[in-house]
Amino acid sequence: MDITSGAMLLAGVALAMGGSALGLSWYLRRGARREPPAEPDAPAMTREAPPAAEPRSAPPPTASGPEPEAVARRFRVASADDVRQCLFVVLDWPGLDTNRRLRRKLEELDAVYDARQRVYNIRPPRTGYRMVIANSTPPGALPPLHEEGEHPVVEGISILVHFRNKRRVAHSPDALIDFTLGVAALGGKILDAERREISDEEFERLRRAAP
Repeated sequence: MDITSGAMLLAGVALAMGGSALGLSWYLRRGARREPPAEPDAPAMTREAPPAAEPRSAPPPTASGPEPEAVARRFRVASADDVRQCLFVVLDWPGLDTNRRLRRKLEELDAVYDARQRVYNIRPPRTGYRMVIANSTPPGALPPLHEEGEHPVVEGISILVHFRNKRRVAHSPDALIDFTLGVAALGGKILDAERREISDEEFERLRRAAP
């Protein structure tokens, strides 16, 4: 084989190998176009837990006043054989003027003076009890305010009610309450059986505590 024939043979072999490489490249690119690119794996969907329900708060307790027995106990003095209800009215500015005005209050209720015990007795109609009006200062003696002339200044009064059958409060406390409020209107404070001051609202509970 001469040099010219060998060169032509090598050129043919090179040309054949180049065509094969070109065809293989074209085939690979075509296959790549046909197959869509693989998408990344989607993350697995997780179901979110529902929000925890907030605990239902309990309704606020309904405010209620004290029991009737507790109300009545503030005004009650009891012993083995006697149950009494006791109130006090202590005047802020006692004087001759309050003496005269207290006398008028007693006259309006037909109070009767007991000269021996030196107290006033009031029997309100249709109540079934008797109110004893004494001096708030021991020993409890009141001057005869219904009589003319000057008398010692009364600084306050105590109002005592005796109960039959050991009742806890009067069945008709209006007369007791109204008289007590009337004396306090002269300028004074209402005290319970232990001489603790009570408000008008607390005092009115005695009316609502009646059976």
